[in-house]
Amino acid sequence: MNIPKIIIADDEDGLRQTLNKFISERLHCELYEASNGYEALTHLKENGCDLMLLDYKMPGISGLEVLKEAKKIVPDVIVFVITKWDSAEVSKEIQDLGAEYIPKPLALKLLMAKIQEKLKAINKYHPVVP
Repeated sequence: MNIPKIIIADDEDGLRQTLNKFISERLHCELYEASNGYEALTHLKENGCDLMLLDYKMPGISGLEVLKEAKKIVPDVIVFVITKWDSAEVSKEIQDLGAEYIPKPLALKLLMAKIQEKLKAINKYHPVVP
């Protein structure tokens, strides 16, 4: 089985753990948690990745900067940028960089549906069967 590699990058431990648990209970995948953008980029360079969930505002390097660098490393990486900054300008900037905008608070079922759609498109969707 060709399972997807997913990076969850957020400086909030609780949110990372929630996303990890939620996704891993529903999807066969390799998950990596990063507490900042630098960790996410290092992991991406060393291991590759199919999908990234990035917090928009992280210490050190922002989610947008991580997005720009990630697209240079793996141009076809699927990226969702998660943010509480609900503005048309932020949403447009994220979309212009080839990512999808996901507002906080997260609707986990909606996020999972979007992840499922993107992974199906690259033939890497393998649900956990109860």
